[in-house]
Amino acid sequence: MDARGAPVRIVRRVENLTTRPYDEADAAAIAALFNVSEQAAGGHPGMTDDDIAAWFGTLARDRGSDTRVVTAPDGTIIAAALVPTPPAGGYRVDVDGVVHPDWRGRGLGRELLGWQLARAAQIHGAVAPDAHWEAHVGALLEDESAIRLYRRFGMTPQRYWFDMTAPTEGVPEVALPEGLRVEAYTPVLEKSLYEAHQDAFLDAWGYQRREFGDWLALSVRTETFVPELSRVAFDGDQIAGYVLSYHDAVPDCLYIGQVGTRRSWRRRGLAGALLAEVLREAGNADKTRVMLGVDADSPTGAVGVYERVGFKVEHRAVTYAVTELPVG
Repeated sequence: MDARGAPVRIVRRVENLTTRPYDEADAAAIAALFNVSEQAAGGHPGMTDDDIAAWFGTLARDRGSDTRVVTAPDGTIIAAALVPTPPAGGYRVDVDGVVHPDWRGRGLGRELLGWQLARAAQIHGAVAPDAHWEAHVGALLEDESAIRLYRRFGMTPQRYWFDMTAPTEGVPEVALPEGLRVEAYTPVLEKSLYEAHQDAFLDAWGYQRREFGDWLALSVRTETFVPELSRVAFDGDQIAGYVLSYHDAVPDCLYIGQVGTRRSWRRRGLAGALLAEVLREAGNADKTRVMLGVDADSPTGAVGVYERVGFKVEHRAVTYAVTELPVG
């Protein structure tokens, strides 16, 4: 169906393909599939199999109904898709998926996205029929085939994003705000960090508050999380800000998944100081660069903060959306 709930005709151009639900053994192949697709569009191939395992394993409430893996006759995975259920009180269904570049143009993308939107509408009807829901999906600006697909379904651009990269050499000195102290992350901070994260991201575009267990499974308890290269800043016993780091599929690269400053401590240089320390420590750990993603229109001025410690825009991405998801 399209953004209005009307059916979109699917022309199947490939025969002898197999469609089945996701299995844990698929994680490495799907990560490789995302990386090939990202590279073909000029992006960074940083997805790991642990990322996929956390994503599909946590966000799919019913794996049999909410995931699809498409294999070629030789068993190679050539496409995959997921329909997550938003957290309680949420509104956004992230209908991300991937088709191998060599298999595009044969109707697979249309079939998968059509299924995702139809399934999202079903979940909407079952979970929160009276609530406003949207369906979101992202793409690099250079990924013209993906953007054509989204437009075909009536989806419209809603937000733009930057992938930024900084070298771990020549990191500027940034003083920590007076009265604060910084520590490496330890598991004893799980609960207090979760609450700090909810406060820091409350005004972020598209943010949805996840339950504690789901947040842990997608962040500090993932196999890719790097506690020794993550930093938490305190004002007394209160967490003021944090930077959480993750392994990347490219060995010399560190990925920063979350940078948060609680509202009471913003505009004081805290995020810059934390990032500078992480950049230096990443260099000591033989990483040559650090990457992160940021809302191009972040109300916190994050882009400028990142630029001041050496980050530069490497790739640009866009979120397309169905802004009124039907009830199925």
